[in-house]
Amino acid sequence: MTTRKVQNPNSKGGAGFIWAIVAVIAIAVLVIGIIVYNGKNDRKDAIAEGMIDTEGISATWNEGDDFIALTGEGAEGVPKADLFEDFSCSYCAELEVKTGEPMLEALKAGEIAVDLRPMVFLDGQQQAYTPGHSTASASAMLALFAHGETAPALNLRYYLFENQEDVYKKLEAADLAELAEGYGASEEALQDIRDEKYAEAAKEMSDANLKLQEERAGEGWTPRVMVGDEDIDGDLGQWVETLKNS
Repeated sequence: MTTRKVQNPNSKGGAGFIWAIVAVIAIAVLVIGIIVYNGKNDRKDAIAEGMIDTEGISATWNEGDDFIALTGEGAEGVPKADLFEDFSCSYCAELEVKTGEPMLEALKAGEIAVDLRPMVFLDGQQQAYTPGHSTASASAMLALFAHGETAPALNLRYYLFENQEDVYKKLEAADLAELAEGYGASEEALQDIRDEKYAEAAKEMSDANLKLQEERAGEGWTPRVMVGDEDIDGDLGQWVETLKNS
């Protein structure tokens, strides 16, 4: 009768088996890495395909200002409005969906000018304030404007409003930076987003814009479109056409 010797797992044969397992794990890690890499590239491609065209629009923001000035090339003496908005405001998202494209087209055509006035008051006010979605989003957008990167900034704004239901309170600074990277933001701007460098500036801007509204009309809210000290006339969903014809 032939007897079969039990193989010691620590023998050379067992070592071969262990190396086989290691090889399988290494291949699995490589495959997962390729999938993750391709997934990131697919997301970037999808982001690029969904970008809005901002060519012809100039944006100016100097740190300490309470607004971002949006104009078309060569636009002078055109009617101008103040647009107050908060990234956590569902009505602001609805307004962007309805009027965002007409606003950009009117800006490109040099028919209007807009002072964009971000607010974060839905993160709370005074002692109740806690930095949240509004502050993180506004901070990321300001980081892009601070570096003169108009297209990434306006595309990030567009994305956050257009997809508000999906992203509300789900994006951290790193996620916002990844979005901005897909829009072509510079590494310097991306690092400022990750560091939340402009979070305090976003809060200060919001406080100033709330105070401005209160001085003009007694109270503040978003979304709001004002021309001078007055709210724009008529249906807010038609504010771009109203401004163009004023």
